[in-house]
Amino acid sequence: MTENINKANSGVSREEAENILKKFLDNENYKVLAVKGNLGVGKTHLVQSFLYKHKGEYYYYGSVFGISSIEQLKSRILANNKNQAGSNSANEFLANIFEGFHRNSERLQRTTKIDLPLPGQTSIPVVGSLISMAGDLALNILFNGIKNSIICIDDLESKSKFPLDELLGFVEYLVQELKCKIILIDNEDILLEDAASKKALEHYRQKVIDREFKLDPTVEENLDFIFKDNPDIEVIKSVFINAGTNNIRVIRKTKWLIDELIPLMKDWQPSLRNQVIRNSIVINLAKLDTGFFQRFAISIGAILSLIDSSKYQYKDQETSDKRIQLIQQTLLLGYTPLELDKLIIQSVETSLSISAESEFIKIGEILNQREQGVSIIEKIRSLGKPYYSSFGDSEQQIINEIITFLEENNFYLSISQFEQIEKFASVIELDISRYEKSLLEYMLKTLEPHYFNDLNVFRAKLRKYPDLEAYLEEKKNQYQQTLDITIALRKIINSNTQSISPWLKVDIEFLNNSTIDEYCQWLQEGHPDLYLMVRQFLDLGLPASQKLEQAIRSLAKNRKLNKIRAKFIYNIDIDNLSNNEH
Repeated sequence: MTENINKANSGVSREEAENILKKFLDNENYKVLAVKGNLGVGKTHLVQSFLYKHKGEYYYYGSVFGISSIEQLKSRILANNKNQAGSNSANEFLANIFEGFHRNSERLQRTTKIDLPLPGQTSIPVVGSLISMAGDLALNILFNGIKNSIICIDDLESKSKFPLDELLGFVEYLVQELKCKIILIDNEDILLEDAASKKALEHYRQKVIDREFKLDPTVEENLDFIFKDNPDIEVIKSVFINAGTNNIRVIRKTKWLIDELIPLMKDWQPSLRNQVIRNSIVINLAKLDTGFFQRFAISIGAILSLIDSSKYQYKDQETSDKRIQLIQQTLLLGYTPLELDKLIIQSVETSLSISAESEFIKIGEILNQREQGVSIIEKIRSLGKPYYSSFGDSEQQIINEIITFLEENNFYLSISQFEQIEKFASVIELDISRYEKSLLEYMLKTLEPHYFNDLNVFRAKLRKYPDLEAYLEEKKNQYQQTLDITIALRKIINSNTQSISPWLKVDIEFLNNSTIDEYCQWLQEGHPDLYLMVRQFLDLGLPASQKLEQAIRSLAKNRKLNKIRAKFIYNIDIDNLSNNEH
């Protein structure tokens, strides 16, 4: 291809592009400027925003996407008169009619009569062939009125049914006959894939195009443009820069995704929030950016395979090597699989429903608690560094670090973690009892289950603070007032090591203290889940379990149906004594 000696160096930034645009518009000798660039880098927005901002005059704009004739392009240009003071509505109206005529010119030729709508008037019947000819004449008269204008012609690579040489010939007409300045916008890489277009461009380049440049902004430029003043910009940049994506459409859609997720991550740990943002970007790039897939071969399916790693099966060395490469590439981009990723993928593909948003928050809160624990452990470890790492005078440093840590994290600590802090504080004789009391008081008021893995230790701590110990007894009495057999039994059956009720012993005590008559009454009242509850209750091996069996035997003695129920449902034969009755 013949190179134009006036061709600007390829790969200019936004700032450089604006400078070239300004020089082009200010120089009367330059008539045609070609603005090239890859898909989505922001060519059209750059040109239009520059003209609107720096030129107080109007300009015309027309995209060749989807059109098949120069007449249609003329109509489209007239209909897109960009003027700060507003365009001529009558001209726009007529131009839109003309474009419609030319889209349907063949049909018009065959139509005997058509109703022509005019602004503010009733329709006028006109012969189709006449209106087609009259339309061409009126369009040319109207189009000749745009002399000495600035015209942007966009999407040259998307031309539909007419050749590029015809389009460039029209550009030469606009320059020579109408004295217009023309800005052409295209993706030349796609344009040159067509042999005819490549030949036409080689022929017309020196003859028609005076200046040209390729817009190739850095990733950071386009990120700053879309994510201006965003508090998470550094996290966002770290992924996009590694990915090498500067497609402004993809960046904008990524912002929309992040904006949807941010409100769902309220009060999450910064480390978890940042990881969700990084994962969201990688997932969005895998979905939307074809260039990203070409560079990294990371698809939504590949990401799903990392999320469901338990389903991965080793087949051969080649498969294993590809998986290792996938893991390395995702780590490079900052991606780490999270339980939330499937919901993020759903958000990318269809947006989250209300129930999905609730699930996102629920899973996130579990992850956040885990992240809080990891964060606190790391912070506690760092408190000991001044003590272990030097014989220097670091007492005041240790005091400051302990106080700062407790001010920020006290209510997130477990009792055992607080005791670790006490060890460091005791070395320098620092009294932190007020923080201990505030932590215990917070535990009492919130009654979060994870605080009560060892209720005996908690009670022992409370003995140092009689007012808190009395408050616990008051809360216990209030809790006991809410209990019945069903409530207490359900809490015991559903308890597990991950979620221990602070009143589990109270529940057990309540059931053990309930009488056989009370259990008889409970059995007679019935419950939809009675069978499951009774079977599980009998297997608990509590004193209350023995009372429940005795209640079943008592009821079975009174009625034949109950005797059958006892024997065949709960395997209790009243004709034989239980082990407890021998």
